[in-house]
Amino acid sequence: MPVLNFRFKLALAMLLLVAGGSVTTLLIVQRRVQAYYEANFRSQFERQIAYFLALQDTRLANFKEECLKLSQKVRIIAAMSEQEIPAEILYDVTDDEMKALLGSMQQEVGLAGVTSRQMINAKFFRFLDAHGKPISPPESVRRRLGFPLSRRRLEQKLSQIRGALSNPERQQVGYLAFASDTNRPAALRNSLSQSNSPTERPEEMNVPALQEVIVTKILEPDANQVLGALVLGFPLSELIPQPKSIGSAQTSAARDPIRSGILLEDHLYADTNAIPEPTAATVARNLSQRIRATQKLQDDFEWRIGNSAYRVFYHLLNPDSGFPPAYQVCLYSLAEARREEQHLRWQILGSGAAALIGALVLALVLSHGLSVPLRELVGATREIRRGNLAVKVPVRSRDEVGQLAGSFNEMAEGLAQKERYRTVLNQVADERVARQLLSGEISLGGEVRQASVLFCDIRGFTALTEHMPPAEVIEMINEHMTALTRVVKEHNGVLDKFVGDLLMAIFGAPVSHPNDVLDAALCALGLVRERERLDHTSRHKLKIGLGLATGKVVAGGMGSTDRFHYTVLGERVNLASRLCDSAGPGEILIDQTTHDSLAGRIVAEPVPALDLKGFAAPVQVFKLLAVNSTPMNS
Repeated sequence: MPVLNFRFKLALAMLLLVAGGSVTTLLIVQRRVQAYYEANFRSQFERQIAYFLALQDTRLANFKEECLKLSQKVRIIAAMSEQEIPAEILYDVTDDEMKALLGSMQQEVGLAGVTSRQMINAKFFRFLDAHGKPISPPESVRRRLGFPLSRRRLEQKLSQIRGALSNPERQQVGYLAFASDTNRPAALRNSLSQSNSPTERPEEMNVPALQEVIVTKILEPDANQVLGALVLGFPLSELIPQPKSIGSAQTSAARDPIRSGILLEDHLYADTNAIPEPTAATVARNLSQRIRATQKLQDDFEWRIGNSAYRVFYHLLNPDSGFPPAYQVCLYSLAEARREEQHLRWQILGSGAAALIGALVLALVLSHGLSVPLRELVGATREIRRGNLAVKVPVRSRDEVGQLAGSFNEMAEGLAQKERYRTVLNQVADERVARQLLSGEISLGGEVRQASVLFCDIRGFTALTEHMPPAEVIEMINEHMTALTRVVKEHNGVLDKFVGDLLMAIFGAPVSHPNDVLDAALCALGLVRERERLDHTSRHKLKIGLGLATGKVVAGGMGSTDRFHYTVLGERVNLASRLCDSAGPGEILIDQTTHDSLAGRIVAEPVPALDLKGFAAPVQVFKLLAVNSTPMNS
């Protein structure tokens, strides 16, 4: 997987942040716009319903009053009480009564701050008997009473309101759909227009499609028994409210017209200029199916009709009525909402694109200001890894990045100084001792350890250097000690100190190994061989003597609290030193403990017991000749 650099990550992070913010803003704004338009449409629909119902009460108040008066007339009640209802007497109304019921009634309608004058004309009125069956007027007054529809078709439609007679209310208002060419196929409309029937064709072509009907029950005064009913009908096509009649209810949020209509018996009755007949038929069919499926009295939903989207609202106008259910239907065009959403979307996308470009430029500038110092720091750390502790990074600012660069330089200086200290310490002490001193593992104090101590001294050094220049003496000593020190390290020995021409090494402290005594013996033999090799190459021919003793010693930091040296002390150390003094050129003298520890692994010959300074009894000593690669008894 490729490693992404810092600049790319920063630019990508800022781009994702801005893009996420833009998308989030777009979704929030889109939801807010949709919620605003839905709330606005719902508010308009509620005002539409309220307006329609208020308008209905206003325009029908006088007619309901006249119908109630007529239903209470004695002659009407008497005629309806007859076994055979006399239609001639029932429909023998005066001109004033006819004018009150059917004549052009001009009413002043005020609603929502808007006042208008309307000419309201009833198209027909009929009497129903106690069973809801229409009572046909005599032919002489039939035309005069309006609604010139065939008797069979009129009875068929009026039979739908028989349930109104059983309703406890004295008067009810409902809706009936009579024969009309609205929502009919073109072939049927043509057949009607070409009909030669003198009764059906001219009459039915003039019948309004939807009628608003007032049903007033005729009651027997004492028993309140229903004798029949008076039915008065008005064409509703002129009374379906449109936006222009709502006045202030129409807001600028919906510039497209509100399409309104009445849904009755799977037909949508509306102004064909607002909702064309094919669209009305589609709306009526699908909305009727939805109402039957959901059984909701009112609802709203989004619906696409053709290439246009609408918010559709419907509300039942006559609940608990004996009439067929009629629904107020409003279609609100979502074109303006979609245009507003698209406009806002492009604005947000445009501003988001500008923000993305700005974020990219800013990310590049910021990443440049951050990546350059970081690259310098990375390069400097690589130099330190290679051992170049003199590396420096430029401090370019005073912020956190600049402080980091300054801290890095201080760290490099500290590492360089520590490295110098470590180098000097390694030169004056063994590397392993120096490492433990630096880590704090060695402090002032000591511990008892099992160790082997080796001393190596040059024979006749004083006489050899008596007349030698100091520089040459130093050169000789350095050459000699360098070679011997390498041999000590090769055998896991710890170089304790140099004292003039004397070398002291420890095996088993401060770090123990499984074969410390064997390593000490091999080191002693190696020192002799190394000195013999140097005698063939160096202009200085030297002979050395070695002493090796093994046993308990006190090992640790010896000295003061501000200056101490790691070394070992004890009787075994003194013994090794005395053995070294007693050894002849090229000899290695070992003590009894070392000899016994290496039994079977070394070749050694005993020498006469030695009286050594500091030891009360003579000391048994052996001369080390060789070390076997494998134990002799194996």
